[in-house]
Amino acid sequence: MYNNKEVSAVIVCRKGSVRVPSKNLLPLGDETVLSRKIKQLKNCKYIDRVIVGSDDERMLKIAKDNGVEPVLRPDFYCDEKVASANDMIANMMNLIKTDVVVWAHCTNPMISSKTYDDAIFAYFENIEKYDSLLSVVELKEHLWKDNQPFNYNPYAQRHTPARELPPMYMQDGGIFIQSWEQMKENHYFFGNAPFLFVVPQDEFLDINDMRDYLLAKALIESKE
Repeated sequence: MYNNKEVSAVIVCRKGSVRVPSKNLLPLGDETVLSRKIKQLKNCKYIDRVIVGSDDERMLKIAKDNGVEPVLRPDFYCDEKVASANDMIANMMNLIKTDVVVWAHCTNPMISSKTYDDAIFAYFENIEKYDSLLSVVELKEHLWKDNQPFNYNPYAQRHTPARELPPMYMQDGGIFIQSWEQMKENHYFFGNAPFLFVVPQDEFLDINDMRDYLLAKALIESKE
């Protein structure tokens, strides 16, 4: 409990991944992508429950074997061809009940338990001003848009080093936090006024394709 609120981590995973087939079952060190995420969340001091929602019996078994709650999701809401992300979120919220949801994707395997706890702390500390939290990565790069420099002047008398540029932020997809009631109502990852929580650079890695997976695997195995 945090501030007398039950905090539940929610992992959704499905058997029909396209770009990296069965990516949640792939090995990362001595774990699978899914079991690694479960253990990261179980090690958080501010998370009371870990819930795995899936249409895949193999993934539900991993949840059971790791002592967390398996929730069978209907096939319709696991099919991206017919159900939107909003539909999927709404359905998952209808299958559970809690106070605060920490939506965690398996595909961000480098996020530490401490970072999840720091994000939950930041959510509660800022809830009077912001209605939710999403994790981002800070970017200081020379950016272009519509064939024009976007955030710097390359023709200035002095070149602006990237480190001196004003920071911009990229949503990394790793952590989303909001109340269960709000997520159930808005059918989305965050609300209208999210707090931007910056994750450490060395914890940013989102597995979108095989290259990302191989990089994550190499990084994790090099530390073990």
